[in-house]
Amino acid sequence: MRISLIIPTYNRRTLLSQCLTAATSQDYPDYEVIVVDDSSTDGTADMMHTDFPSVRYLRQEINRGPAAARNRGVREATGDTIAFTDDDCVPPSDWLSRLADGYRRYPSVGAVGGYQEASEEALRTRLVARYERYVNRNRYRVGDQEYLGGFECPAGGTNNLSYPRRVLQEVDGFDETFPVAAGEDAYLKWQVVQRGYRFLFVPVKVTHLQEYSLPTFLRQQVRRGMGAAHFEWRLHGHYPRPGRIFLRWLKRSLAFLPDLVRMGPTLAFVQMLGGWADVWGQYKAWQSYRPRFEGQEGEQ
Repeated sequence: MRISLIIPTYNRRTLLSQCLTAATSQDYPDYEVIVVDDSSTDGTADMMHTDFPSVRYLRQEINRGPAAARNRGVREATGDTIAFTDDDCVPPSDWLSRLADGYRRYPSVGAVGGYQEASEEALRTRLVARYERYVNRNRYRVGDQEYLGGFECPAGGTNNLSYPRRVLQEVDGFDETFPVAAGEDAYLKWQVVQRGYRFLFVPVKVTHLQEYSLPTFLRQQVRRGMGAAHFEWRLHGHYPRPGRIFLRWLKRSLAFLPDLVRMGPTLAFVQMLGGWADVWGQYKAWQSYRPRFEGQEGEQ
């Protein structure tokens, strides 16, 4: 089984270099690495040609977002299995081998993936990193055991995921209408699950090279809220209305007290702020993108 590993990138030359050092050192015998540069202006092209000449480098002259970049990579790939990670992630040397082993043992699955987590140092020193680990472990079923299931399966984020090429072709790849870099991977997962495929989670970690500061986390939560609103449009044909968004804000606010008991004060505080940022992102999407997309045919 030949694997094509696709990495979209935009203005992250230093992080991409760390990612590619690991990506080009996999112990799997038959794979290629494809970088799709989404119109970077930071010298990424020069770095690729100088430091990673064996990596296939594709450049988009117009910035179109990670969904379009991944689709471009899929069209150019030669493998029958397509793996994805992000330009700020570092996979272990046996990552592709672990994914391939999942297909060997479960040949009918629609995807095999692992999880993303902060480095051990960040987990010791960064509150946001510890919060995200808590959420992954307690909400999304990330653990040390494999999990075979549907949309609830922990595998699904394109920081650590693979699909058979035929499955991606069946659903026409990533939806390029998503206006921000969030939600498009969840929508692809939903489409694949709707066609009867199962996802296999294998407990293999890619390390996320993020600063894990509170401002960065909150900006990320706003994007996730915007992506979630567009996901809702794709499923139901409309964005969440302000009244529903307010109820979601209220629900997250009222959850603070039980979260204090369950999570402790620091993690509960981060969760409340993150929930507020998420609903603010949904409201921003309702303001900014509803006029563009509503009235078009959504995915029912």
